[in-house]
Amino acid sequence: MKKSKEIKRKRAEASSKYEKVHYLLDKEEFIEPLDEEIESIRAKLNIAVGEEEKRKNILKKLTGIQQQHAINSMIVQMFNILVPYLLELSKKLSKISELHRKFYMSLVPLIDSKDEEWFSMAIEEIKTREEKFQEYVDSLSNLVNVARTVSLEGEEGKEKLKSSFYYWFERRFRTGGIKENLKEYVSYLRECQPVLDLGCGRGEMLELLKEEGIEAIGVDINSEFIKECRDKGLNCIKADAIGYLSSLEDESLGGIFSSQVLEHFPVEVVEKIIAISWRKVRKGGVFISETVNVASPAAFHGAFLLDPTHITPLHPQTLSFFLESSGWRVEEIIWKNLPEQLLEFPAHNEREAAIRENIRRINGFLFSHQDYAVVARKP
Repeated sequence: MKKSKEIKRKRAEASSKYEKVHYLLDKEEFIEPLDEEIESIRAKLNIAVGEEEKRKNILKKLTGIQQQHAINSMIVQMFNILVPYLLELSKKLSKISELHRKFYMSLVPLIDSKDEEWFSMAIEEIKTREEKFQEYVDSLSNLVNVARTVSLEGEEGKEKLKSSFYYWFERRFRTGGIKENLKEYVSYLRECQPVLDLGCGRGEMLELLKEEGIEAIGVDINSEFIKECRDKGLNCIKADAIGYLSSLEDESLGGIFSSQVLEHFPVEVVEKIIAISWRKVRKGGVFISETVNVASPAAFHGAFLLDPTHITPLHPQTLSFFLESSGWRVEEIIWKNLPEQLLEFPAHNEREAAIRENIRRINGFLFSHQDYAVVARKP
């Protein structure tokens, strides 16, 4: 994404320089025609020396003072007009020559930037096609897995089918930039080892923690997610959240992290997870939970309602209250993923200022951050 923006910036910069030089060149290449006065003088001079008879007797005529004076006067007049004109023309041609040089020099970066942009577009197209192809392969693989699952009986078959459905649901709707989005949480967990990643999913946070040398374990109920995590060499276990938390010794954890997890549980389970977590984390440890910001209509009607497995909408103040009621001290709310908002404009009068303020309020309500995370610490 950043590379694409940089390529577009280079292209725009090169185009701007090209257009500027092109404009100056067009402006300078216009040459004013000779003044009509010089044409008039030249006509008179032609009359004076143009006739055959006068050409034959030109020497005689030149000896005449008056005729000589008239011709000399016309010649001087022509030179007085021509010399400054030619000097100015020489300067103009020199300037045009320099502009031509700059014009051709500006073509090189413009062509290079266009080539780079087209090459980048071609790479993006290839990448998109590869991703589409991979989706087709994944879909076929999914069909095979579902076919195998259908052949299973009882609870095992139901669990496999459920895990497979949600795994492919997330592959479709929750992709791209997840790992990058989670990076800022690492600094909170560095001094709070070991870390439990509750609902670790495909293991993006576990990867980050492993790269930083932070001791961590992930837990998830979805067998497909656990398989992918283990394929990546990540430390994880298949278990339900409350069951696994309950099996741990009190104050055995330094921190608990969850991303887009708590909204999948009924409210009473959310409260229970928070309460048990307080017992399992030692003093000074942290509890970080990221979820959909349902206080934002754009997020609620988008990300929250999109996932049919979401159960409890957690307002930032509600989640904070649940944590504080269990003994946690809420230290910070991190706001994430601000969507595209309505465009504002400079105000030049009271009416425009009122409209601008209304737009600001609409943005603050309808298009506020799509996600948030509560950072709480055990006193």
